[in-house]
Amino acid sequence: MLELLFLLLPIATLYGWYMGQRNAKKSQEQVSNKFSRDYMTGLNFLLSNQQEKAVDVFLSMLQKQESENQISLQSQFEAELTLGNLFRSRGEVDRALRIHQNLENNPDYSFEQKLLAKQQLAKDFLSAGFYDRAENYFISLVDEPEFAVNALTHLTLIYQKMREWQKAINTSEKLLKLGIDNHIPLSHYYCEYAQLCKHNEKHFTLLLEKSLKYSPNSPRALMLFGEYYLKQLNYQQAIYYFETIIERDPDYIGEVLQKIEYCYQQLNQIDNFELFLIRAAQVKNNSRIDIALADRIAQKDGIEAAQFKLYKQVKQHPNLFTFHHFIYYQMNSAKEGQGKENLALLHQMVGDRIQKGFQYRCLNCGYQSYKLIWYCPSCREWESIKPISSINDVI
Repeated sequence: MLELLFLLLPIATLYGWYMGQRNAKKSQEQVSNKFSRDYMTGLNFLLSNQQEKAVDVFLSMLQKQESENQISLQSQFEAELTLGNLFRSRGEVDRALRIHQNLENNPDYSFEQKLLAKQQLAKDFLSAGFYDRAENYFISLVDEPEFAVNALTHLTLIYQKMREWQKAINTSEKLLKLGIDNHIPLSHYYCEYAQLCKHNEKHFTLLLEKSLKYSPNSPRALMLFGEYYLKQLNYQQAIYYFETIIERDPDYIGEVLQKIEYCYQQLNQIDNFELFLIRAAQVKNNSRIDIALADRIAQKDGIEAAQFKLYKQVKQHPNLFTFHHFIYYQMNSAKEGQGKENLALLHQMVGDRIQKGFQYRCLNCGYQSYKLIWYCPSCREWESIKPISSINDVI
């Protein structure tokens, strides 16, 4: 709605112009009054959240004033530009394209006005899904100081959609030089590009280093580095990158706990894994950490000790994950009979609930997913989707 209000500024300008003509002829006063009534009608529709009706009114106004040649050249340009934008907002991209193309080709308009027309044409093509045409128009605007940031921003989004990560990196780095903070998206572009270059180990690691340069806290780059060294059987180095996540972005530590445990097992240093879990639990309240630590306690000190540990966690930070594991310990320590059968049924029911539920959620818009994805398709933010086990939802 705010964008629509900006689009209607030229209409407000026309309104002021007509109101200024009230001392002219009576017929002009009638036109002005009619324009005033139409303008207020459209504005009332807009403010009452009836955007479709508001757009219809404003379109009718603009088309009528243009057909009657009652506006100046500058006002006519603004009116036509707005008219095209309104058509695009309604999904009538073909009509928007015709209007904006006429503006670009009109010899009566200035160079700056034609740049504005090009910008809107690029948005028209982008809205229609013609990314190559939109790209060409935005590229033509990159060297124009007033249009550079907007053009580079849209180019970055186009390259992201087309998965052309090298181009996305180039445009993002140009935006950085212009003072636009986009370190996190740029870091992910390097990660995406690195995953396409896994066959070239030197290039792969270099790209991940660049990712960490722009976003030192990037859990994705740390995970990729850890997995790289894990495949190289360099367990100590893999542990270093995996464990660094607890310091940089502890919300994601649950994603690599099994890999850390595996590395310590290969090094015959499983006690060090327990020490890490104790330290991690002090940094981040995470159900996966609690469960992993309880399993270590069960192996060393027995199920009753592990059950007591999880009981305290469930009481202090109740969530389905730790509760499910707590029931498992109770079920295994219970005597045969109706009580054990009841616990088994409860364990199964909670387990089914967890399996059917989403495992990840965007903290920005609430979008939920069954798997970890780094880019939210709903709010279009990078690194906003977190594991629910780190959010610790109450039962």
